[in-house]
Amino acid sequence: MRIPEPLFAVINPAMRLTLRSPLHFMFSYNIMLIRYSGRKTGKHYEIPVRYIEDKGVVKCFTDKRSGWWPNLRDNDNVELLLRGKSTPCHTSIVIDEPERLEQELKSYLNKMPADAVYHDVRLDHDRKPCAEDLANSALSTVMVIATRL
Repeated sequence: MRIPEPLFAVINPAMRLTLRSPLHFMFSYNIMLIRYSGRKTGKHYEIPVRYIEDKGVVKCFTDKRSGWWPNLRDNDNVELLLRGKSTPCHTSIVIDEPERLEQELKSYLNKMPADAVYHDVRLDHDRKPCAEDLANSALSTVMVIATRL
């Protein structure tokens, strides 16, 4: 089920508060806060996002149309609030690499099939992502990669 966009105005502040609290364990196994400053404005941001971690590398996905990811392009001043702990990180962006993004998104959605709806990817009867939809989604997907400093 896709959560309607207007509800994120309520959900995101509540999620930020929860992830910063001792109750973070309820969500922090797959939702983290990305903390960064805007490159032009210097304004501080905290964005809750779903993530996966593999061999110490944290990955999350968003749409090209979202406005927050350009600030994370080759950025050493990013902090992740990951499972209740603040972690300084370097972030990089993967964009306009459809083959790589298709494979990465497939791996992600195999672990997080409930997120398929946010990437316009249908799931088959085994809850595996549809290959055609993955290829189309990869064209508009951005992957953020975070590595600990």
